[in-house]
Amino acid sequence: MTNHCTAPAAIPTSSTARPPTFGLGGLTAGDAERIAAAIDAELTESTRTSYASAWSQWDTWCRRRGVTGLPAVPEALAAYLAERAESGICFATLDGACSAIAHRHHQEGLPDPTAHVVVRRVRRGLRRIMGTAPRRQAHPLTVGELDRLVSSIDPLSAIGVRDRAFILLGYASALCPGELSALDLADNVAKPTGVLVAVRRSKTDQDGHGQLVGVARGEHRRTDPIRALGAWLEVRPAGQGALLTRVYRSGTVTTERIGPRAVSRLVQARSIEAGFDGIPVTGHSLRAGHATAAINGAPIDRIAAQTRHRDLGTLFNHYIRPASRDLGL
Repeated sequence: MTNHCTAPAAIPTSSTARPPTFGLGGLTAGDAERIAAAIDAELTESTRTSYASAWSQWDTWCRRRGVTGLPAVPEALAAYLAERAESGICFATLDGACSAIAHRHHQEGLPDPTAHVVVRRVRRGLRRIMGTAPRRQAHPLTVGELDRLVSSIDPLSAIGVRDRAFILLGYASALCPGELSALDLADNVAKPTGVLVAVRRSKTDQDGHGQLVGVARGEHRRTDPIRALGAWLEVRPAGQGALLTRVYRSGTVTTERIGPRAVSRLVQARSIEAGFDGIPVTGHSLRAGHATAAINGAPIDRIAAQTRHRDLGTLFNHYIRPASRDLGL
């Protein structure tokens, strides 16, 4: 009897895998494509970017040393981690590199080299030597510093209008740079006392249930996030898409989304222009500033609700902190 059965369609394990063009036993090419899309959604875009960068660094090191990067030799990985630690990077970056390397091996169905006893012992030793605290946390902007920052921005230029909206909305909503970048026009719902912002996915909501953040009108015209957002919407091109978009040096306003790193660079550049050079102001300074300023008059549970922190320890240790600590006072 002739056997007409063929192998079922393979399921891609990464976005680089090509979906099959055939299928049998109920599994079609369309099924495989949908499965591949679901697997791709396992990681956020920022995590994929971070993993790709970490893997590229590991691959370059392996090529220079003449060793195999995939599958990784545990002893080589241990040497790589020790060398990177000696170069001065923080332990969190080493952890990120291990996560990226482990993920790539999982994708290819290979044993995880980071689970090898040699690598685990080296990581424990480096953790003890280096410590795990961040080298320098983002400076939390005070209300006065926020005023000074936005006052230094030209309110008549398109890019100035955009940047003021970015900074004031980020501060008032306590959103991370990635959350600000991901906002669409449809996520911004006007209310009588302000706006309601829908955050579709965040670090505190990895499964994408969605969270709502209220932003109230400001007491002062210059630092009012609703007024700044309204001015930007008059400049932004009509149509759906990203809420906060790219503006070219020529003054042309586009509908192109700005990435999270560009948000941080924007805040850093504007802070230097305002005279904050030497102070570690980043995109996270807006979120940290909101939390630190709010602790003077709001209960911790209200602050946690706005920042969407489930772990109060993370909120206290990473976001609520004296500004004097960052200024070396």
